[in-house]
Amino acid sequence: MIDVKNDILSLTDFKRKTSDVLKRVKERKTPAVLTVNGAASVVVLDAGQYQEMSENAQRGVMMRGIEAGLKSMRHNKGIPAQKVFDALRQNIQNSVKQQG
Repeated sequence: MIDVKNDILSLTDFKRKTSDVLKRVKERKTPAVLTVNGAASVVVLDAGQYQEMSENAQRGVMMRGIEAGLKSMRHNKGIPAQKVFDALRQNIQNSVKQQG
């Protein structure tokens, strides 16, 4: 959770207190929000937290794809696996013929 008093600061303050802010970000595992002209502009985040967020976002994308596929299957909009394999075989055969 962001502590409004300690975790939101101007870019100027960040420049003055960079070491302190980075230490707090790493220890507390909370981001620092930097403002420019009073508006939020940049977030400083621990590298480990960034990695975790990135992985979670990727998992979310995959889950949405899986959910869309399942929904498609429920509505009989899927393609049978055998049809897909047959089409792949045909594409490979055509490619081999064109090359040779």
